[in-house]
Amino acid sequence: MSKADPSHNAAHDFPLADRLVIDRIKQWLDTALATELAGYGTTDPREVAARKAVDQMRHLALADYRYALVPKILDDLRRAGLMAPPSGD
Repeated sequence: MSKADPSHNAAHDFPLADRLVIDRIKQWLDTALATELAGYGTTDPREVAARKAVDQMRHLALADYRYALVPKILDDLRRAGLMAPPSGD
């Protein structure tokens, strides 16, 4: 059984810098939201509502960070001369 070429993975559709920024932000968001959720129980109606609000924020308001935030961060780094422009290949 042969292994597939890892360069054909869908993750490689984004440049490495994009993937690194996406992963770092995702890790930070996941940790921050998990820490927040850890403070709420599941029996008190207020805590249940707070838990639902955090979950809704995760899946709605913060879900598009990959498209709304990451390109702006990378553009700022490129304009500051800290990153090369994306290659045209």
